[in-house]
Amino acid sequence: MKSHPYEYKVLVEYLNPEEPGRYPHFTRIEDQAGLTQTLEDIFEHLPDSIPEGWEVHSHNIAICRNTLIITVLLRKPKK
Repeated sequence: MKSHPYEYKVLVEYLNPEEPGRYPHFTRIEDQAGLTQTLEDIFEHLPDSIPEGWEVHSHNIAICRNTLIITVLLRKPKK
C-alpha cells in the first residue's frame, strides 16, 4: 500500500463574545457586519500563524454555544 504523500496539522482559533450574555442574531445587519469584521481580522493575521512550508488545505467556521471556532487544516509534502 502506498504511503500518503502529505503531513497534516490543525490550527484552531476560538473567540468568545466581548459582551458576556449577548448572543448575536444573524438576521440583524449589525450582527452580520460584526461577524464579517471579526473574520476579516482573524484572516488578516492568519498567515503569521502558519509555519514555513505548510499550506492551507481546507478551513471551517462554526459557532457553538456563542463561541466562534475557526479551524484550518494545514498540509505539507512528506520528506
